[in-house]
Amino acid sequence: MQHGSSRRQFVLAWGAACLAGRHARAEAPFDSLPAGVWQRARNNGLIMVHRPAPAHLSWRTELVGEREPGEPLIVAGQVFAPDGRTPAPGVTVYAYNTGAEGYYGENRTEYPPRLYGWMQTGSGGNFEFRTIRPGRYPGMHVPAHVHFVFWGGGYPLQGGAELRFAGDSYLSADDMAEDLRRGEFREIQPVARRGDGVLGCRIKIKLGREITFR
Repeated sequence: MQHGSSRRQFVLAWGAACLAGRHARAEAPFDSLPAGVWQRARNNGLIMVHRPAPAHLSWRTELVGEREPGEPLIVAGQVFAPDGRTPAPGVTVYAYNTGAEGYYGENRTEYPPRLYGWMQTGSGGNFEFRTIRPGRYPGMHVPAHVHFVFWGGGYPLQGGAELRFAGDSYLSADDMAEDLRRGEFREIQPVARRGDGVLGCRIKIKLGREITFR
């Protein structure tokens, strides 16, 4: 009973914080993509991006509702320019992940994602969202992960970044070795219990200079 009450209080507090957040105009560069890119939407991941983005965005949002099954998770991120040193403000961040059972869409379908949301980075390049710890794809040895797509703020449309979680048994030695080479921009990150009892995870992301959707 106490756990349920704490969860309700957390959701109410989070919602209030989101409403009080800074809002700004979101950019949407999708219409300028060549027709051939859209024809390959299932392969290049565009089919997973809900459009259009809301006209007004905060630096934080919720991907899930209060009754979403699964372990609540707060992801805090910071986006940097391609130099890896300069914070990138005003960037639209689109995030999505599977539900607790490992499916993206409604009724166990592959797409479009059911758990998704948009943010716009603040002056320090920061963003934050509430979701649940994603489930792994059923019948596949793919580590659980959260997907990201970025655009705006002077940077081109780009995807490919994935937050994965340290300790996932599906992570291979090669996965971890490759990730170590990313330095402070590693995508495999530890998950820890925050002071309020909710799981938390952090990630730093370095933007690229070119559109990644082909």
